[in-house]
Amino acid sequence: MINVNINDNWNELIKRFQSLDIYYSQEYVSLSADIEKGEPEAFFLENEWGRLFYPYVKRKIDVNKNYYDIITPYGYGGPMYEGDKRILNQFYSEFKKYCIDHDIITETIRLHPLLNITDEVRKIIPVGFIRNTTAVDLREPLEKIKNNYSSSNKRNINKAIKEGVRAVVSNDKKDIEVFIELYYETMDRNKATPFYYFNKSYFYRLMEETELSKPYLLFAEKDGKKIAGLIVIMGKEFAHYHLGASKTEFLNYRPNNLLFDKMIELSKSMNLKALHLGGGYTDNDSLFKFKTSFTNNFNFEYYLGKHILNKSVYKDLSKVVKNSLKTSSDNSYFPQYRMNG
Repeated sequence: MINVNINDNWNELIKRFQSLDIYYSQEYVSLSADIEKGEPEAFFLENEWGRLFYPYVKRKIDVNKNYYDIITPYGYGGPMYEGDKRILNQFYSEFKKYCIDHDIITETIRLHPLLNITDEVRKIIPVGFIRNTTAVDLREPLEKIKNNYSSSNKRNINKAIKEGVRAVVSNDKKDIEVFIELYYETMDRNKATPFYYFNKSYFYRLMEETELSKPYLLFAEKDGKKIAGLIVIMGKEFAHYHLGASKTEFLNYRPNNLLFDKMIELSKSMNLKALHLGGGYTDNDSLFKFKTSFTNNFNFEYYLGKHILNKSVYKDLSKVVKNSLKTSSDNSYFPQYRMNG
């Protein structure tokens, strides 16, 4: 079993796999490590049963910096393997020892809904259902995909077109600055938590092509003015809607409906299996309903792996944080010691 970090070149390991998704590249994990305030690491295992690759972010625990935890990158992840599922059991028997020896207290996995690894992982560690996500089935003809849009979605797309809105793919790096401004305005409007106010460097790094992905920046324009935008990342098998942004004063022109329609056209042209739109903030909220208006309810279940590796230390750390909280604690939150009061 090989442990790699920021100083190693992961690409030679990545090239041994047929279809790792965008979240498994060294560049993407490093980017996520910056926003998670941790260090990028990965494990690679290869034997007679197949091969396995598992990238994650290793973070110091604030309440006691002698201890660490690990979390998969922003988006989705988990130990991805090709071959016999027995390799997963062998990996975890070795990985647990590594974690305990290196003072890693918990493992949090944002299990990739499209990769069919949840059923095997849940046999080894506890998992909890978070919410549904949705995707566009790109194996269908484009005409059928569009016919399956909800009637209200079709009306909103037509409204945008009649109002003179057009959707374009940008090839100008200067447009990243335009998107950043739109994004911050959107976060203000949605009263987002500080985590989602990514710094400018994040967006520039995100737009770099990697061994596993190619990002695209799309805009909705009206009268020559960019009024909404989104970033979609194309992988080997799947496209992923990553971030969206829009100017508040132009929302009535329905630019986002037209943008998503353009994103679907672009993704369809890449010969991929699906365009994953993700979920809502909560299950079945207005954002999720907007996304499913494009997908004909091609939905997936998103689970979170919640693995406590050192129960006694976990209990002690969580107790310290709970005692410091001004409000009652949420027992479903994981890990408990990362709750904010």
